Amino acid sequence: MNVLVMGAGAIGSAAGGMLARKGHRVHLIGRPAHMEAVRREDLLISGLWGQHRVRELAVHTSVTDVADEDLDLVLIATKTYDTLQAVAAVAPLAGSHTLVASLQNGLGNAEAIADRVGKERTLAARVMFGADISAPGKVEVTVQGGELMLGNPWGAVAPKRIESLAVAFSEAGVAALATEDIKGFLWGKLLYNCCLNPLSALLGVSYGRLGEMEPTRQAIAGVISEVFAVAGALGVKLFWSRPQEYEEVLFGQLVPITAAHYASMYADLQRGKRTEIDSLNGAVVRLGEEKGLATPLNLLLTRLVQAREWLAPKAA
Repeated sequence: MNVLVMGAGAIGSAAGGMLARKGHRVHLIGRPAHMEAVRREDLLISGLWGQHRVRELAVHTSVTDVADEDLDLVLIATKTYDTLQAVAAVAPLAGSHTLVASLQNGLGNAEAIADRVGKERTLAARVMFGADISAPGKVEVTVQGGELMLGNPWGAVAPKRIESLAVAFSEAGVAALATEDIKGFLWGKLLYNCCLNPLSALLGVSYGRLGEMEPTRQAIAGVISEVFAVAGALGVKLFWSRPQEYEEVLFGQLVPITAAHYASMYADLQRGKRTEIDSLNGAVVRLGEEKGLATPLNLLLTRLVQAREWLAPKAA
């Protein structure tokens, strides 16, 4: 495939690098320091997916540097608040057969992409691996909580095409599956993020510590109940029948395998960067308001993270 990664930070670089390692032609568009290091010394991937030096990557700092390409796949891996800008930038490079996939947290990304390129060319992905740029040109995969789930929320892309893409990722070392219920997986990831990200960021502790403390467990239980209520009002079918069932899965299965992990939101606050709180707990608040539902815990967490953003020294 001919692949373009828009927003080649940790997640985008890891996914794009593994595809390039398997022989796909991959363009990375990212920040100058990271791209220059990859250009000089290749992309170094370490951690849970093994040690790899990835050569033959085309690296850019802007889409204007990318010549007319016959792209098969565009991966949007920016922060959620940059989705509209990212899609607008890459849309002119997307042909009639190009798929544009969101590898992002939160809600609304696939809809924003579809508004620009069409539902028949849009994919959403549930991403459950974590990565970090330890130094420019070096990406470490730090956590793996499940497969990369790929799907089209509207059933507008042929299932066989999505399955072929999932196979390509899996063969490259990124375990992936196609699904006809990507919305369920996106809401499952939203639940996970809403429960853990803001508390990890605000308290400066790992996911494991959140599961060990009774006050945080009680707060998380409240967040879960609010998300279930909003999902029910919207007609979204979750994979768990009641909040208590998901709570058991979260603390019994999901938190233990990511116990040492800190939310990327914590790193954002430490670095004086904007967080994705508006597309996580903030999205639950907005959707709840549309249905006349109060979501006080999600609102409080949203406002506290926003206050921390306000107070944090701004990144240069």
